[in-house]
This record gives sequence, structure tokens and C-alpha cells, in this order.
Amino acid sequence: MSKSTSKSKLSSDRRYFPLLLGSSIALCVIGITMVLSASSVSSIQSSGSSFSIVLKQLLFLGIGSAFAFLAFKIPTPIYRKLAPLAVVGSCALQLLIFTPLGVNINGNRNWLEFGPIRFQPSEFGKLALVLWVADALTRNAIPLKDRLVRALLGSAPILILVLAGKDLGTAIIVFVTLFAILFAAGISGRTLSFFGVLVILGTAALVVSQSHRLKRFTALLDPFSVANYQSAGWQPAHGIMALATGGLFGVGLGAGSQKWGNLGPEAHTDFIFAVIGEEVGLFGTLMVVAIFGVILWCGCSLALRVKDNFSRLIAVGVTAWIVFQALTNMGSSIGVFPVIGVPLPFVSYGGSSLISTLAAVAILLRIAHDRANS
Repeated sequence: MSKSTSKSKLSSDRRYFPLLLGSSIALCVIGITMVLSASSVSSIQSSGSSFSIVLKQLLFLGIGSAFAFLAFKIPTPIYRKLAPLAVVGSCALQLLIFTPLGVNINGNRNWLEFGPIRFQPSEFGKLALVLWVADALTRNAIPLKDRLVRALLGSAPILILVLAGKDLGTAIIVFVTLFAILFAAGISGRTLSFFGVLVILGTAALVVSQSHRLKRFTALLDPFSVANYQSAGWQPAHGIMALATGGLFGVGLGAGSQKWGNLGPEAHTDFIFAVIGEEVGLFGTLMVVAIFGVILWCGCSLALRVKDNFSRLIAVGVTAWIVFQALTNMGSSIGVFPVIGVPLPFVSYGGSSLISTLAAVAILLRIAHDRANS
């Protein structure tokens, strides 16, 4: 390899860190700005101040940044040793939701409440699953079949407990993340197809088992119909209205009208992308999509370039998790996906999601840093 080629490759490797860091910071800034705007109505109604919700989000951002700093400082190989502890810890927390500490929200029992503190343990289960599966599938001294069994034995409890809490949205994100890691690890197409069929059948069974879930899926066909508009189609319909009203450059920050009840209490969570579209227009939504595109490109490029298979599978898992969750949230706002209650990473209000996502991207940043300095 010539010196010029070597220098070009080194320069290419060094760009992932600033691009990932810059993209994450940009999304957090957009998130704080839009949470302030989207939550102002709910915030005034609940506390009399338009700043109460965004101040909580700033606190979550501070906590998440601290966790991200710690996650970045830990050498990547150490995460192999932490993976079993992460799985056991996340499962223990998930089990607690079935005790009096658990809280039901919108029909899902997936929250824990300790006095004034409320968090969603399944968000941390996503990161635990990524670390566990990446570790299990890269223990090369063990036959691939046994590695696959080990990976599934560790991830199954997380999936089962999430499904037991009736959190279909998180379960789908976890399934897709697991599928992406298995694919990147070279698991056979027949095995992947088998798991894919199981996931589709399981999802279909969960959807038809509860009428409100089935209505959310059928509302996709026409959220504006008489049958859907006053029920499951209300929020998707008004999400589409918000995006249509925004036009190219929006009606202006804070000037959106759909957050005044039409998007429900989820204007600053599940439907924050619709608020962005109404207030900042197509320009704002495309900017958000482009930033997630940068994260996707960086994550995939890192996965292709790193030499360590453990780091490679972590990069695949974290990237698949963040990007697919973003697509699902944005798709819900435009009526392409059903409303399944997943936040827009870095942007939507919510401490559990923000903290876990920041920790995950910090590990990705560590991998990028190690690659640039290898």
C-alpha cells in the first residue's frame, strides 16, 4: 500500500468521530428546541409554566451526557465483561415492573416509579442486548451454532419480559436490532428467514390479540375515514395535517397549532417529528432525516472498517437500533407506520430513551476513536 493511499485511509477513518459527535449534538439541540415548543401547552396545563417539561429534558440531557462520557472512557474490550452484568441488571429491572413499583401507561406496563423518578427499563435492555449478542457471536473458540444459541439465550429473557409488559413498539425495535446483528455475524439465510417468520407471526398475533392495537394498524389504510378519524386515526391524521400545514419552511417556531390537543399528550414524544414539520417545514424535517442519514453512514462505514468483530457487531447493533427507531417514529407521523409509541432518538422528550441512546452512541464514538488512532 502506498503512502498516499495509507494517508487517505487514515484521513477517512478520522472523520467518523467528528461526524458522529456533531450529528448527536445537533439532534440534541434540535430536541431541546422542539421539546420546548411542542410541550409548552401540556407544560402550562400541568404546572402553570411552559418550561417545566423542557427543564426536565435538560436535566436528562445532563445525566445522559455524564453517562456518555463514562461509556466513552471505557475501553471497548471491557464491554465483553460487562455484557452479562448488563443483561442480568436489565432483566432484574424489567421484572420489577410486575411488582407494585410498575406503572401502567397507555395500556403498557413498562415503567418503574421510585417516588418522583420514573423510567423505562426496556430502553436500557436494548443496549444490554447489543453488548450480549455481539460478545456471544464473536467468541471464535466456540462453534457458530453454539454461539448462536448463547446469543439467543441471553436475548430471549429481554424480549420475553418486554412483550410481557405489552410494549410492542420496543419489542419490534429489539427484534430488528437482533436481526441486524445476526445478519452481520454471517448467520445463514435459512436461520434468519426462520426467525423472520417467527417475528412476523408473533407480531401479527400480538396485534390481533388486542383491539386497540388492531385499530392502529387498520387506521393506516385511511386515517381520515369516518370510522378511523375519531379513534385510532386521530393522531396520524393530525400528524399529516401538521406536516402539510408546514409547507417548505414552516409556520415558525412555537406557532404550530396541532400541538394544542390534536396530537394529544404525545406532541413532544411520539409526534415531535410532526411538530417539526409544522413549525420548521419540509426544510426542518429533511434536515433531521439527513442527520440520521449521517449516523447511518458512519455506523455502517465503521462496521466495514474495524478489524475487531466485537466492535463491528456493536456498531451494527447500535446503528440499526437508532436508525430503525427513528424511521419508525417518523413513519408514524406521516401515516406510513402504525403508532406504536417509540420516541425519536435524541429528539423526543424522555429520560430513559435519551440516556440509553447517548450511552450507546458514546460506545460507537469510542469505536470510531479507536479506529482513527489504530
